[in-house]
Amino acid sequence: MDTRLLDEDAVMQICFVTDDVMKSAQWFSDLTGKPLPKEGKAAEPGEAQAIYDGKPAAVGCRIMMFKFGNIDVEFLQPGPEKSAWRDLLEEKGPGCHHIAFRTRNLTKRNAFLEGKGHQLLQRGEFHGGHGRYAYYDTVKALGVMVELLEFDNDKEPQG
Repeated sequence: MDTRLLDEDAVMQICFVTDDVMKSAQWFSDLTGKPLPKEGKAAEPGEAQAIYDGKPAAVGCRIMMFKFGNIDVEFLQPGPEKSAWRDLLEEKGPGCHHIAFRTRNLTKRNAFLEGKGHQLLQRGEFHGGHGRYAYYDTVKALGVMVELLEFDNDKEPQG
């Protein structure tokens, strides 16, 4: 088993879950002077192939992503269905949802995190089909979830 989580020495993203993505992103844009980014969304259910709480799920969200030189700041408004996003918003209210790390081998990193007692909560494919995400239950230990992002263009053979 792997003895590390990180493939590289960088945090890729921090995400804030909100009940109004446009309002939150506008506030952040006004605060930072960064232009308001284009709104994105989760992949459609057939493309996403999402799993939530161990079962296939149709989960949706609206996303606005601010790009900085060293990190992305994401604002995410979950759809009404049960999801890792909706759960934390309902439990804690708007606020920090996760920190994300890039990985080249989601299979190995999944085994590492689950071996540390951090259950996989939700996973799915990106909109556009160029990679995947996975959220882990690290809230008790960290206060937020950990997300792993795997991109097809630099993915290691899994196994």
